[in-house]
Amino acid sequence: MNTTKLYGLNLDSEIALHQTRPADGPTDVTIRVGAPMGTTEAAPPGRMLLHLDGDKQYYSATETDSGYLLRFYRTCDFVIDPGLTTVTAHLVHGADPERVGVLAAGTMLSFLLALRRRPVLHASAVQVGEAALAFVGRSGMGKSTMATLMAADGARLITDDVLHLDLDTVPPRCHLGATELRLRKAAGDLAARFAVAPGRRLTGDDRDALAIRSADTDLLPLHAIVIPAPDHSEQDREPEFLRLSPRDALLHLLMFPRIVGWQDPAAVDLQFQHLSDVVEKVPVYVARLPWGPPFPPAIAAQVLTAVGLDQAVTADSTASR
Repeated sequence: MNTTKLYGLNLDSEIALHQTRPADGPTDVTIRVGAPMGTTEAAPPGRMLLHLDGDKQYYSATETDSGYLLRFYRTCDFVIDPGLTTVTAHLVHGADPERVGVLAAGTMLSFLLALRRRPVLHASAVQVGEAALAFVGRSGMGKSTMATLMAADGARLITDDVLHLDLDTVPPRCHLGATELRLRKAAGDLAARFAVAPGRRLTGDDRDALAIRSADTDLLPLHAIVIPAPDHSEQDREPEFLRLSPRDALLHLLMFPRIVGWQDPAAVDLQFQHLSDVVEKVPVYVARLPWGPPFPPAIAAQVLTAVGLDQAVTADSTASR
């Protein structure tokens, strides 16, 4: 059994999650491996909460009298008890346990947090000084890349891909999450920016995971949100930053949910309420950034200046002398 803390939850897991933050209290969620299952394209029984398909079916989730079932077609079922404390994973015969671990640490726990009515952003976040900076966007927009570039310049990793917020304060505060950054490509180029090369492994979904210096302070205040807009046209031009009004920020963030395909009106309404709260408390920027590889050497510093965190870096440098 692997014991860790992830997104504010103390976990005991029979599935390898590849997280290194130690649990610090009683177990909140236990993840077990149940009996294997045959592959099926049939929707799970119960009231449909979630469904995503395209060229094929990706996942569905339903509510039943005995809890919840989240099905990743051709890979596994996650059966969640009504109390949201026990998850049993049933792997399809021949499914890669490492891939199931990626799904468990990402979409499954995001779904469980949503069932607990907790706010989750599709974001990677880093610690700068005593504050957090988050990068929000859909897969492939550069969230993890920007977090890696920031970390190479001295920031600490708070989380990758899943950001669980506490909205009871102004500004909201960030729960510590993943201790690796999962990159689609160019991991070698990004790893070369670090003075000491980070640990590196291939994940179950064929991405490069970099193990970098992680934040160890939970519930840091969220200073700003940046939505990267990678621009491959001109690497020599200056980045452009636009601070959005709360209304425009809400419209942008609604485009990038961590879980796509909600069919439950209550879940959609709750997501809208959470994001409305976020944009009233946190500035949101769209950043049109010259994109690599290679990446401009000053890109991290330019982002910090744009969001007003450059003084935090100066203070950190002074304190370390």
